[in-house]
Amino acid sequence: MNWPRENYLDNANLSDSEKIDMLAHEVDAWRKKYEDAMLRLGENPYEGVPVTPIPPNPDPGNDDGLQKSKKSRAELENEETYGTDEHIVKILHSANVEIDQELAEQLPTWDDVVSLYGDKPIIHGLETCEPYRQAVKPEDRMTGPAGMFNTGTNLLFELLKSNCDIKEAHTKRREPQRNGMRWQVPWGKHNPPTMHRFKNVAKAWGKGIKHEDFMPVVLIKDPYSWMGSQCRHKYATFWGHDDQHCPNLIRWRIPDEDVPSEVRVKYALQMKLYESLLDMWNHWYEEWDAQTFPHLTTRFEDLLFHGEEVTRQVCECVGGRFTDYFQYVEDSAKSQRGVHKGANGLVKAMLQYGDPEKRLGGFTDRDRWYASKTVDTGLMKKYG
Repeated sequence: MNWPRENYLDNANLSDSEKIDMLAHEVDAWRKKYEDAMLRLGENPYEGVPVTPIPPNPDPGNDDGLQKSKKSRAELENEETYGTDEHIVKILHSANVEIDQELAEQLPTWDDVVSLYGDKPIIHGLETCEPYRQAVKPEDRMTGPAGMFNTGTNLLFELLKSNCDIKEAHTKRREPQRNGMRWQVPWGKHNPPTMHRFKNVAKAWGKGIKHEDFMPVVLIKDPYSWMGSQCRHKYATFWGHDDQHCPNLIRWRIPDEDVPSEVRVKYALQMKLYESLLDMWNHWYEEWDAQTFPHLTTRFEDLLFHGEEVTRQVCECVGGRFTDYFQYVEDSAKSQRGVHKGANGLVKAMLQYGDPEKRLGGFTDRDRWYASKTVDTGLMKKYG
């Protein structure tokens, strides 16, 4: 992330923890540049740690596993795409991802994507954009993500930060890029709104922000895929499961009775108990669906397969200027530390969420039965 040093170190509106977080991102970026430069010079960047130097000019035709510099979008447009659907090609090229034959054979078809999610993005709440713009002065407008764990909130922030700009917000010096694009809603992106809006100030990016000036963008993920994501990264959710038994909607240790596996979730202002993971998904999004203040709701899957269109509509909703050169985020938008380690990047996410066969991975027959009778059909109809 290329944030000018003065943008955050001299910003009085950022807390110490926010400045530390920004610095950590910059340190990671510069460390990678340093390591690559030293290795290409044939020198060890860290004494005492064995490394394999990178040749200064590796043969681009070699299949030697070396990391090669990315080609520009113009160069990629002249490359062979091995029969990959043009929709998929456009997404990958916007992230400067080169398509080789091996990758092309693994990528989903556009028919697979359409069969799962339809051919157009779903964005609810667009009718609230005009009232929001009328109520909030341009220099005070802000937008950013809300959503449960594992719903793409960091990806949305990266896409907005890189592709949208509210020029009037430059005078406020609120964000590292001063563009009105913020990392999360000021009460905390994972916190349910009824208990937390106007009552909680998020530790990161929450101080000094008027909640009523903020246009939230709520991200929702297909509940079956979302439960699979929770199995891989559980965050602040606690329930009985293991690698062989997940999502474990029905307790596998009780074979002769269908007992749901309760879930406890730690939010900022409360610890909440749900009947199951699916019950958590139902209640969290039912609560957001009942809110009457301006906000947008879109699907994680639309961010993945229609990222440019979704980002453009969010940007226009708050009166921002959308880029002429849309840039997707190829690597995982999450820092690769702690609970985020191993999170999917764009290509991995496409392979995961574009494959219909992976949607129900880990579900037992009893899990599927419970899900079919428990899932909120209204939400599924609205976002399915």
